[in-house]
Amino acid sequence: MNTRQVVRAADADLTKKEEEVLGVAADYFLRHGYQGASINAMARESGISKESIYRYFSSKKDLFEAVIARELAQYQERLHSLDIEFESIELEVALRRIAESILGVVSTDRTLGLRRLIFQEARETPDIGHYYYEVGPKEAYSNLETLFELHRDRSAVPPTKLARYFVGMLLHYVMLIRQCGVEKPLSAEQVSERAAETTRDFLDAFMSR
Repeated sequence: MNTRQVVRAADADLTKKEEEVLGVAADYFLRHGYQGASINAMARESGISKESIYRYFSSKKDLFEAVIARELAQYQERLHSLDIEFESIELEVALRRIAESILGVVSTDRTLGLRRLIFQEARETPDIGHYYYEVGPKEAYSNLETLFELHRDRSAVPPTKLARYFVGMLLHYVMLIRQCGVEKPLSAEQVSERAAETTRDFLDAFMSR
């Protein structure tokens, strides 16, 4: 299943019951962790039958991966919607929109909790970490590389490195203070300001105007 199929499976094509199961599962995994989660206990606590869960998801791992995809669905859709605009909008505008999409998702309490859980479980179950990377960070880097490729004549730095540097500038400090509990979640205004500031600094440092 490719990433676009994963996003569709995690969003538009879900039945109401599947959405209910994934909503319950997401909250349950965040409270109990992956290793501490039990399908039987999840069913008892939520009132959703175990049969209903297994009707849609064949295993705990399958369910957890579906939770990851569902949590990232809106983020993915916003990135993909920009793909078709890259050639028609200015680089600064495209970067700012991408930055807002990334920051608006990864800096929330819910996403931070999910990331902590994924990174913890990736040590024991590498497939989970690989899956998250494919449907999340890798998509963002790929999106940026495509954009920088269109403007390759404006920088001596390869698109792959430009994508890494941009994400690093955007997220390193923000994620550090959020993960340490130093700052509260960013407001929509703060996300917009941070995205604009990072975009301007990045263009000044790496791209010709």
